[in-house]
Amino acid sequence: MQAFQPRTVNMKFGIFVFGDNHPDLGRSNQRYYEEVLTMAEWAEELGFDSFWLGEHHFYWYGTLPSPPMLIAALGQRTKKIRLGPAISVLPFHHPLVVAEEYAFADNLCGGRLNFAIGSGFSPIEYKMFGMSLEEAKERYWETFDIILKAWTQDQFSHKGKFYQIDNGSLHLKPLQKPMPPTWVAASSDDTLTKSGELGLPIMGIPFARSSSILEVKEKNDIFRESYFRAGHKEAPDIIVALHVYLQEDEESAITSARVCYQRVLEYLGTSRRPGAKVPDFDNVKKEKLVVFSSPEGAAEIFREYENIGVTHVICMVNFGGVPMPDVRRTLELMSKEVMPRWR
Repeated sequence: MQAFQPRTVNMKFGIFVFGDNHPDLGRSNQRYYEEVLTMAEWAEELGFDSFWLGEHHFYWYGTLPSPPMLIAALGQRTKKIRLGPAISVLPFHHPLVVAEEYAFADNLCGGRLNFAIGSGFSPIEYKMFGMSLEEAKERYWETFDIILKAWTQDQFSHKGKFYQIDNGSLHLKPLQKPMPPTWVAASSDDTLTKSGELGLPIMGIPFARSSSILEVKEKNDIFRESYFRAGHKEAPDIIVALHVYLQEDEESAITSARVCYQRVLEYLGTSRRPGAKVPDFDNVKKEKLVVFSSPEGAAEIFREYENIGVTHVICMVNFGGVPMPDVRRTLELMSKEVMPRWR
């Protein structure tokens, strides 16, 4: 395998809003959405590179069912920060609808769309949409193939298991040519290998699919081995999503983060994709799968991720009902004391 060579660009930092709005918080969805809009304004003000939105349906752990709609709104509230789904759950939608809606969003936000795709993970969602995990995986790659054709070809046809299109065309194309930058959510060996073969960058969420930062490295290595074996030359982009809660004193950060993180664990303990890990607070902290620390401690953890090939960290900062003043503090500490080390 070709050895990893650090990229010449600096590490990027973004914000990732998963969309969890726990009912015990007594916060309306409308208020939650206003908080998300405000967070995006803060992220741009404080110099973050990107702002990402999860897509989930039907329950409190994911109250953002339509990322392209919210991206369109964020495009009017921000000017520079890049915006994207993390991820677009392709099996749940007709591919031409996905292609059109995200092309529309890219136009409305002035060509700032980052696109990311995945097959989903929630048994609740699979059941409500009437499909098995196995069917979702099959639909996933076929849907992505059609989206690529729709975005990059004036006219296209497709003959697949789920969709048949004869001489189709999409009038509304993305503003970015030939298409927006696109990441693949990857954790299984098969998806890591296929993403590498295609030369597509990957996105991971270590706390849910890895037991240690060493296991994150092993997944990155599978991807990079496939990527370089396929003949791709430039060191690839790798995004990781990490829960981040910062205070000047690490013990205070751990104490405060624990309450909110437990709400996340409450969900994962009952509704998770088969094979997904149920994290333990103390273990994910010890294994550096979360960043609940001082700014100095955070920088050290981010540097470890950089050393295993990660080029972009997206921070989940409002998980489990973290109060907005605490979110603002974390963003400010990241902006003033952490991010300048890479700039």
